[in-house]
Amino acid sequence: MKYWTKYGSVPTTEPDGTEGWQEVPPPPTDIPEGKNLVWLNWEWIIRDPKPADRAGYQWNWQHESRTWVESAWQTMPETLPELPVLAELTTSQVINLTTSQL
Repeated sequence: MKYWTKYGSVPTTEPDGTEGWQEVPPPPTDIPEGKNLVWLNWEWIIRDPKPADRAGYQWNWQHESRTWVESAWQTMPETLPELPVLAELTTSQVINLTTSQL
C-alpha cells in the first residue's frame, strides 16, 4: 500500500487529488508493546509514551537525541510591560502593494 503526505502532514493512503502530495514509506508494523508510533519531521518514529508531567515541569520530545527531556515550565508574567506607540497611521497613509512591488 502507498502512503502520501502533503507538507509533512500525517500520511494517508488516499491523497485528495490536489498538487503537492509526496509518496512516503509505509509505517512500520512491528511496534513493540508499550511504544507509540508517530509521524514527526517527515519520518515514522517508534518511541516511548510521553511521561506524566509534574507540577512546574513538562516533558518535550527532543528529536535530535530521540528522547523525552524534562524542562521547567515557563510561565508568562501576570502583566506585560506596556510598549510605546512608534507611529500612528491613518488609512490614507497605507497603500496596498502588488506582487511585483514585493
